[in-house]
This record gives sequence, C-alpha cells and structure tokens, in this order.
Amino acid sequence: MYEGDLKQKIRQQWGNRARTYDNCPGHGIHSEQEKQTWMQILSNALEQKQGLRVLDVGTGTGALALLLAELGHETVGIDLSKRMLKKAGEKAQSGNLFVEFKVGDAEDPPFGHGSFDAIVSRHVLWTLPDPENAGKAWKDLLKPGGIIVIIDGDFTRNKRTILQEIWRLMAIPLILLTEKRDPRMKKQDWDEQLPMRRWKRPAADIKLFESLGFAASVTEVELPREYSILNYIKYGYSRYSKYQFVVKGVKTA
Repeated sequence: MYEGDLKQKIRQQWGNRARTYDNCPGHGIHSEQEKQTWMQILSNALEQKQGLRVLDVGTGTGALALLLAELGHETVGIDLSKRMLKKAGEKAQSGNLFVEFKVGDAEDPPFGHGSFDAIVSRHVLWTLPDPENAGKAWKDLLKPGGIIVIIDGDFTRNKRTILQEIWRLMAIPLILLTEKRDPRMKKQDWDEQLPMRRWKRPAADIKLFESLGFAASVTEVELPREYSILNYIKYGYSRYSKYQFVVKGVKTA
C-alpha cells in the first residue's frame, strides 16, 4: 500500500516549509488582535474549562499549542516533521512557555487510552491518508465527555478572482527574493490520494465524527488579518481565506 511512502512525502513537504511557515497568513499569528481572536476561539471550543490536558495534533510550529499553554492547559504537541517541532520548541523557549513537543503520527498518536481531555487539530485533517482511522484513534485517546476541535477551511473551493490571481503571480518574485522559497502551489503527485481534498467541508467533517459517535457541531469564524506593508504586497491577495470553520465534537458516554 502507498501509505508509508505517502507519509514520507508529507513529512518532507512540511519539513521543507518549516523555516518560512509562520510568514504566511493563516499559519503564523501576526498581531495581538489575531492572537486574542484565536484564544477566544479555543476557549469557546473548550467550553471555558480550565487546566485540561490537551493534545495538539499536527502542531507544526506550535502556534495553537503555545496559545493553549498560555490559557493554562497542560499541552502536548505532535508532528511528523522534526523541523517543524524544532521551530515550535524555539518559540516555546522564547515565550517562556512549557509545551511537550514530540514526533508523532496524527493517525496513530503515541499515547494510551483516555490520555487527554481534549484534542485540537488545525489544517491537518485534509493532509491525512486515512482521516477515519485518525478519528478513531483520537476518540480512543479522549476521556468520556472529551472534546475534539477541528479548525480548517474549504480552501480548495475558494476561487480567486482574476485580480487576485494576477496579484499572486506578481508577488512570486518578491517571495523568492525575501524568503528564498518558491510559493507556487504545485499539485502534488499524492494530492488525489487524500480523501478530504475530494470531499465538501465542513459537511464531511461532521459526517465523519458523527459516524464515530461524537455529538458534532460547526461554527464559522472570521480571523482578523494584519499585514506589514511588505507582507501585504506578498500575501494581501489571500484575504478571502480569513473565514474558517470550527468543528467541535464531544465524546458521548
């Protein structure tokens, strides 16, 4: 089966993005207003509960894991990419925050039954070869009444206008110059193997978690965007992606 090779390609893809990942809107947090919005989203999704043990699956550079730690939760972040985790660890040290970061597969997290009160996942479910297996594994990790929070957007269905596409193309040389990376989104040879790339979201997320026995609901959130002049020139065309959804599932008894 392709899965082992596919996981390696996914690990390499995101490892290569680690250095500049936080520069992109929607990945890093670029203003105090955006930070406070994220903290409110997380607090609401976790029902304002305090002192939870929370797993951030596919933590990347640790953006949400660090916010969860600031909110007072005992937080663990896992990711396939060691480069992403290195960046996350540096940010935690810089912010004087404690988060346990470790290498781990989102579809098979290295923890025992009932280890967590909540699981958070941002921009991860679409990258998984087997989201149903991941959902089953996450359910097993949750205590009774535990909460799962999926944060994402249906970005494959957001069509740019002609002007946005021209803007994106004109910004490519500047990104190449300032970030030393090629921002052009090439269709990966494994892209069609990812189920969530083919399914309409968040309807597919709700269907998945209800089938696993979660009481699921969805809300749409709007994230503030604040750009420096340079970042606006490079990324301002992507303002349409500020709308994202939060799927919340509660593990029923």
